[in-house]
Amino acid sequence: MELGRRNRVGLRRLLQVDQGDDHYTSISHFDVNEAHPMSRLPIAIGATAFASITIGCLAFALESASIAGSSAAMIIIGVLGIALAGLSGLILVRAPWARWLLVATVIATTVLASIGGSALFWLALGISGLAVIGLLGPWLTLWVRRQPAADRLGTVPVALIASGAVAPVLVGFAAFTGVGIIHWTLVVSVIASAWAYGRGLPFGIWSFRTFVPLLGFATAALTTTPGAIAIAAGALALGALAWSPQARAVTAVITPPLPAPVAGKESSDAGG
Repeated sequence: MELGRRNRVGLRRLLQVDQGDDHYTSISHFDVNEAHPMSRLPIAIGATAFASITIGCLAFALESASIAGSSAAMIIIGVLGIALAGLSGLILVRAPWARWLLVATVIATTVLASIGGSALFWLALGISGLAVIGLLGPWLTLWVRRQPAADRLGTVPVALIASGAVAPVLVGFAAFTGVGIIHWTLVVSVIASAWAYGRGLPFGIWSFRTFVPLLGFATAALTTTPGAIAIAAGALALGALAWSPQARAVTAVITPPLPAPVAGKESSDAGG
């Protein structure tokens, strides 16, 4: 009886929308324990999406005859990294961007799996259909956080941080004839720079400004066209973004203002 009453109270709180803030509605209003079925649904949807992405990558690896094995491995590592980021953002942070990132990744890996047209593609297609329905359904809208974050990052910092996940995919496709040590070095450097920048370490932004562009140009020189153009353009774009004022504002050390002098006691002493 007590649990049924708590469920009804939680449901009424969910249906009550704060008229002063249109962005506020969340499944966190359920005043029930963590065993509520609605708390398990996002985990099941996220697991389905990740399974679809994994099968799509496996089909791509087995059927991508036009792409070298080393390049396909780099692409798969990048795609799985993006999928893990989306899954973590959906389950742990309830971020709206994670929902759309998983949808885009599921669709992209299904397209990659269609290159060979093997049985794994049809399996990935079926699971991806379930994943997309689950990710776009109204039941997940209740789960994701609708209020914007108070300390939301700008476009430039988000692009620099996200470059760590995008770099393996971009470099892998650009060097489709095969990746070498210098390609892996570039990818690892971008990932390390993105991690350091996201942690607020000065190494991150300075690596984006200097080391990544130089290494990118060197990698482009050892890559066939048109992939060389894509790598050089990407490295140049990261360097330009790192020199922008918005990128510096994230890593700048904010000095707190000094407290104002207390003039009350001095004035009373002078008057006495």
